[in-house]
Amino acid sequence: MKVLFCTNDQSFQPSNEPYGFYLGITSLGHSAEVFYYRRKSFFYSNFRKPWVRWMNNHLAEKCIGEEIDLLLVHRGGYVAAETLERIRRESGCRTVCFFPDNPFGAYTPPLPFDLIAAYDLFITKDTYFGEEFETYGFENVVALPHAYDPSEFEARFTDEELAPFRADVAFIGGYHAFRERIFSGLTDEGVDFRIWGPRWAQATDPWIRERVHMKRALDREEKLKALQASKILINLQHGGGALYWPDDKVVQYMGAGALMIVNDRRDLGKIFERGQEILTYRNRGELQALIREHLADEPRRLEIARKGRERARRDHTTAVRFNQILDILRERGIPAGNE
Repeated sequence: MKVLFCTNDQSFQPSNEPYGFYLGITSLGHSAEVFYYRRKSFFYSNFRKPWVRWMNNHLAEKCIGEEIDLLLVHRGGYVAAETLERIRRESGCRTVCFFPDNPFGAYTPPLPFDLIAAYDLFITKDTYFGEEFETYGFENVVALPHAYDPSEFEARFTDEELAPFRADVAFIGGYHAFRERIFSGLTDEGVDFRIWGPRWAQATDPWIRERVHMKRALDREEKLKALQASKILINLQHGGGALYWPDDKVVQYMGAGALMIVNDRRDLGKIFERGQEILTYRNRGELQALIREHLADEPRRLEIARKGRERARRDHTTAVRFNQILDILRERGIPAGNE
């Protein structure tokens, strides 16, 4: 199958979900080419509107002229509804969007409804959004959780390489005031709690500032070291993006073998089994109790991490997710390629 994978150049980096999708697609034996709907350049920066028009025309001509079987767009804010409609009229190419953010707008502007409707299949990363679009009459919207490619999280390191990253409890992510609020004084005396990520210089609490070990985003190798060297990884997901399902790093980190403690989400149990593969909390007191309990019980901690990793590798790889996309298209009578 000929797949055109459409993303932006800043997101298409190792350990990011778009790159993982590309690896997952090619691991299945499909032919995949990358097309950038946004690419930093002199022309993009200085002549954006003409560049976007050129990009959309080039995208349509490529899908039509090269007989692409499937256009898979990851996010794709600059891809126009008119482009998708032209592809549908003039070719047999199926168009699918995997949208990894809030389509109603949180960190990014909301998507126009006509753009969502123009895809053969629009995949939202959260059951909340899927339910909302169903009430609005959309029949082409389905919810599928985030995914990752295991090959990006298999590197192993020596004890010496892991030493600077060792921690009892760790958090990887950027500063938000709500995170400072719940993390302040979170762990007991003697527990090594480390915070890795950008913007934490904004923290005003001295207790927090003492535990910030890098005031920038970890690179891919540093992130893997922190995942392997930490006994517990905690996550506090933003309510504007992760509503009923967890965000992408939960799947990635569990796939890397980390024991995850995350703030609970209504439908999380559809992805991972609570208490067996992942630990969840609803308030600060529950989070503190889980940290104490599992720091004191290494066998239990390792068992949950192992089961979580096995579940991620079985159900949440990008190869699995791509096959699910093909299955949905087939079930709806619009198969991609010669399926």
